[in-house]
Amino acid sequence: MIVRVRSKEGQLRFQIDAHEDASILVAQIAEALHTDPDRLTLSDAPSGGSRTTSALAGHTLEALGIKHGDMLFAEVEPLQAAETSEAPPAAEEPSTSVQEHPVDVYWSKERGLISRGRDAQFCRHGDKGMCDYCMPLEPYDVAYHTEHAIKHLSFHAYLRQQHIGIGTSASASTYVPPLDEETYQVRTPCPSGQHAPWPAGICTKCQPSAVTLQRQPYRMVDHVEFAHPSLIDGVLDIWRKTAMQRCGILLGHYEPYPKVPMGIKAVVEAITEPPQAGDLDGVTLGWPWDDEALVKRVATWCGFEVVGFLFTDLEPADVTHTDVSKAGLVACKRHATSFFLSGQEALMAAQWQNMYKNACRWSRTGTYNSKFVTCVLSGNPEGVIDVAAYQVSGQAMGMVEADMLEASVHPTTVRVKPSADTRYVPDVFFRYKNEYQIDVKERASPTFPVEYLLVTCTHGFPTEPNPRFLSHAFPVENRPGLHDQSMDALLAQVRHYTHAMTDATQREALMHWLSDWHLLLFLAKSELLTPEDMQQVCAVAVSHDALERVLASPGWQTLVTIAQEQAPAPAPASHGDTGAEAPAVSDEASFEASAAAPVACPHCTFLNVPGSTDCDVCGLPLS
Repeated sequence: MIVRVRSKEGQLRFQIDAHEDASILVAQIAEALHTDPDRLTLSDAPSGGSRTTSALAGHTLEALGIKHGDMLFAEVEPLQAAETSEAPPAAEEPSTSVQEHPVDVYWSKERGLISRGRDAQFCRHGDKGMCDYCMPLEPYDVAYHTEHAIKHLSFHAYLRQQHIGIGTSASASTYVPPLDEETYQVRTPCPSGQHAPWPAGICTKCQPSAVTLQRQPYRMVDHVEFAHPSLIDGVLDIWRKTAMQRCGILLGHYEPYPKVPMGIKAVVEAITEPPQAGDLDGVTLGWPWDDEALVKRVATWCGFEVVGFLFTDLEPADVTHTDVSKAGLVACKRHATSFFLSGQEALMAAQWQNMYKNACRWSRTGTYNSKFVTCVLSGNPEGVIDVAAYQVSGQAMGMVEADMLEASVHPTTVRVKPSADTRYVPDVFFRYKNEYQIDVKERASPTFPVEYLLVTCTHGFPTEPNPRFLSHAFPVENRPGLHDQSMDALLAQVRHYTHAMTDATQREALMHWLSDWHLLLFLAKSELLTPEDMQQVCAVAVSHDALERVLASPGWQTLVTIAQEQAPAPAPASHGDTGAEAPAVSDEASFEASAAAPVACPHCTFLNVPGSTDCDVCGLPLS
């Protein structure tokens, strides 16, 4: 039977047998409220008639007169009123102990209403009045989302729709209890305590319920924004040269997205490439990645975090390269009649999202879903290279965490694993409308469509790019043979950019060269600078200010000394430089001629390293 329990934390539901001892129900309530059973009192009315849990022990629910659907009212005694001072304190509530992301904190303090102007046709009031035609809309308004073609609610609009975050004192009758993460693992030990833990025993109280797949109505991230087109061009460059697929980790930050009510966007500022072996139709990653912790540390110094994963799936539209009309076009492999994200890729996305869970104070576990995005660089129906951004649902994350799913031979489906000695897999169902528009519930045996797991995000580039990193000239990591990072080349460039630093133009050139993610990562790997000096260099590289603090730091001065002693004075490196040393500067006049300001492209306005002849972004001549 179902027993409902209302407390200051909201309304809870428990499934329990009428012949069970009341102490089992008390233990479940205490676990849900994160408190000690001895501090609970229960009653069948909002006030009066409270009984302590110790008085209920030893009696069945049926004997106490508790029937299916009954409502009980629970109160938790203050800690000071506990019977003994030696009693261990209850665990701290997630709502007060979880440190949420700043963008979540921002939206939790905002009402998120959609403002509307005065309707000239229907409004009959003055400028300061308000009526049904011009009053603000709730952030989850269905008509507004339909009109603006917004496919999913933002996460915080979904919370508002579910009344999560509204205090009980303000709206006790509509308050919804905190969120529960999707979990499909057997509960160990069993709450009943009547049998050995799984796999030795299992019962209805510890086994997971059957799963009915549903399309997730909300998304954790609404939009993915790449700070500059050169980020994508850098990934495409290696595919154009090798015809091999490539992948990278997306680094950036999250911020509010005003085009969606209470929306969140992931801004990608850099793409770092882990060790990998590309192939014509896929990528093999070297994992675990030895430099993963270092990448995260340098990203933190720059004010960034891991926000997603990008991989390519590219193929020329004409593999024979004989059809002139298809020159420069790529094949469209992902579309409505094919697939958008394969089953294997969806499972990979779920694994990534489980690694980067979202901190949430409304979840009992302190985490809920994930802001991690998965992007695919492939061809659209017009044959143009485009980006597609996805997430997978919380159900997908839970089933992957419970080891329930595996890839199918067909990319449009996912296979449900059978139960085994160490793996319990509950029944999985999915709903769809058949050709007669009748809602049908079908068992996912053994496969189901991958589309039930997908959540789509929009993507784009800013109209006025203002990237944190100004340069992409330094060779990219983990590209042996194509981009070889060299300590000698680094020292030669340090000597070149720090030689005769006498005017603002030369300092601007140094700042432009230093503001490069791949350069910062290589500096951190080299350990030529202390962590404190690296933090300062990273801060200057993304703020484009206070260069003097870096030049005056002991670590930088030591680096310059090493460069002057070991490296010749080179000419400035071009964007396509692979690390080879450039010819030495013969005299002061030639150096001053080469140390000019960054060259702005007349076609795309990108600032190129001094001495460049072609733009690194659009490839057109700079003159």
